[in-house]
Amino acid sequence: MKRGALLLAVIGLCGPAAGQSFQCRIGQDPACLNWGDTVCSSGGKCVSESAACFDAYQCDYKGFACRSDVDQCIEAHDRIAQDYNALLADYETLRSAGQQLAESHDVLQRNLEDLRRKVRELEDTRAETEACLAMAQSVKDAKLCAY
Repeated sequence: MKRGALLLAVIGLCGPAAGQSFQCRIGQDPACLNWGDTVCSSGGKCVSESAACFDAYQCDYKGFACRSDVDQCIEAHDRIAQDYNALLADYETLRSAGQQLAESHDVLQRNLEDLRRKVRELEDTRAETEACLAMAQSVKDAKLCAY
């Protein structure tokens, strides 16, 4: 029971350090620890020197978090954030390239339509010229077909 109270006391010391108030459950009292004191729960779990509270809700029913565990979590988070940022940069590059391809496609489609229109015009001109030449009765008439 005394160890449980000491555990709660350490938790209580973490609270003010994080800017929050701390209250003990009914029937429990907080305690101040001296340098080198160890806190152990009634279940026999002891808190190491590297244990620390990092935010208002870090110390909970599961106990303390060791700084090395939190450091590992931060490193894993940083790696995931870097991977995310790299994927985001790749996405933006691909999105930009896709947009450029779409714009190029639109320009090519317009050019294709222009060429098809010109081909139709030339085919019409050729057909008219052939008909004119077929109807020409002299070289003079045939020369007039060119205009």
